Amino acid sequence: PVDVINELLKGCNGRIAEIGGVYKIHVGAPALPAAYITDDEFVVTEEQEYEPFPGLEATFNGATASYPDPEAGWEMKDAPQRLFPDLEAEDDGRRLLAGFQFSAVPYPLQVQRLMASMVLDARRFRKHRGTLGPWAFALEPMDTIAWTSTREGYASKLFQLASMDDQVNANQGVALTETDPSDFDWTAATDELPWSVGP
Repeated sequence: PVDVINELLKGCNGRIAEIGGVYKIHVGAPALPAAYITDDEFVVTEEQEYEPFPGLEATFNGATASYPDPEAGWEMKDAPQRLFPDLEAEDDGRRLLAGFQFSAVPYPLQVQRLMASMVLDARRFRKHRGTLGPWAFALEPMDTIAWTSTREGYASKLFQLASMDDQVNANQGVALTETDPSDFDWTAATDELPWSVGP
């Protein structure tokens, strides 16, 4: 069942989290912020961590994918490569492609949209760990937070709660991952790539 769920989640840009025995699913772009915070909301006596960039081995700037095409007798078919020259330039001209297989997605344009959003969302590198006060108990993993930070130079920058940890003193340990709703935008006139079905 877990393998089936993971395939379905992959086909809809979905994420899943278990919260006190209840499974919460989020699909697509991040939601509107559930909280607006500043640097003052973090407990200064607790450690804070910041990861600005992953290693090159965990970075990609384009994608390849295959999917079952009903017009080809449900055989797995390669989608057009999704390339981003501007991201390649950021990576010193290296073309770093991630490979995806969408076993539950038979629609070529849906596959193209998924490829684009996965690449762009994965380029949101900033990750923070810290501790919020007891008020954050009302938040849940996958909620969106808008953070204005003088220290980090953020102005209502959006982060998704990747995980939360209830502490014995009621404070909430949180892991935040940078996110942006624009990564999930799609303009057919400029984003759609041509594809064909072979015999």
